[in-house]
Amino acid sequence: YFYRKGKPPRRHPPKKPSSNQTDPVGVYCRVRPLGAEDEECCIEVISSTTIQMHTPEGFKTNRNGEYKETQYSFKKVFGVSVSQMELFEHVAKPLVDDLIRGKNGLLFTYGVTGSGKTFTMTGSPGQGGLLPRSLDMIFNSIGPYQAKRYVFKTDEKNSIEIQTEVDALLERQRRDNNLSVPKTPSTRLKADPEIADMIKPEETSKSDGVDDDSSYSVFVSYVEIYNNYIYDLLEETQEDAIKPKWNGGGTPVRQNTELIPPQSKILREDQNHIMYVAGCLEVEVKSAEEAFQVFWRGQKKRKVANTRLNRESSRSHSVFIIKLAQAPLDADGDNVLQMVPYRDSKITHLFKNYFDGEGKVRMVVCVNPKTDDYEETLVT
Repeated sequence: YFYRKGKPPRRHPPKKPSSNQTDPVGVYCRVRPLGAEDEECCIEVISSTTIQMHTPEGFKTNRNGEYKETQYSFKKVFGVSVSQMELFEHVAKPLVDDLIRGKNGLLFTYGVTGSGKTFTMTGSPGQGGLLPRSLDMIFNSIGPYQAKRYVFKTDEKNSIEIQTEVDALLERQRRDNNLSVPKTPSTRLKADPEIADMIKPEETSKSDGVDDDSSYSVFVSYVEIYNNYIYDLLEETQEDAIKPKWNGGGTPVRQNTELIPPQSKILREDQNHIMYVAGCLEVEVKSAEEAFQVFWRGQKKRKVANTRLNRESSRSHSVFIIKLAQAPLDADGDNVLQMVPYRDSKITHLFKNYFDGEGKVRMVVCVNPKTDDYEETLVT
């Protein structure tokens, strides 16, 4: 979820799009390879935009017991041989370009369990997915123009405030000395090598839309929507704060403390009619590795919660939000100008602006061609 702060968006979408305006929602399809060579396949890529579903033996699709071959069309179909880089170039790169030029964007994957959503979005070492490549492109683009930490500061109303260089310096010193500053997850740890090696050097991307008379900063947050409740995956819970207690022997003993479930966050609308999750932690990050490490920490917490509560993955939606802040520099190009500060279901309500025409939407439908998933894939 790419979110740009810097100038107020349109309050209402245009009533009649111009003739050269394309559909803001683009739906792509990615077919994952079969898990085993002897598995029966029920999906055939018949063109760059169309797939055909073949009904497996034993399935009746109408009252006469006849088999029906159904075709589905997409903006583009990616077959089993598509590379992570090629997918990024077509689907996500235009959204990052738009983000750096001041437009919001939404990118998400959809599909049944085992269809390739995680690999598509996250990837693996050497085969980074859409998220690490998007982060890499953002920081490759704004790298020389980043503000120092705490020059940009988020507030409780989905807005960005500008601090003076002196105030930012004092806040850096306070946080370094841990003096009267609320604890936030540390992001200055050494990056995990698997995170750093997500993208090969020759596959990095960069946007030419950066304004060299401006200063930039990136904030990330990570929430989970489960059964219409919204949880902050970066928030330190009571369980996180409980430390082992030594009993004088060789093993620690956990304190007998009753755990309180995390508090659900509230979905609100800001003064520019943008939906946001109120009170969720936003972490300022200065590199793609640092941002992805924050994402990974939230992923680990999500997995622990899923195991503890026996959640079904189909009911859980995780949303990683990237907020890019931009402000003009003064005439000398040294300091950021003080700006006026910017002030259905939960999952669809959160993204309603995008479906109303504010920014582009790109969706990747992930499908597993094996016969066992035939019926669920039809639903997808």
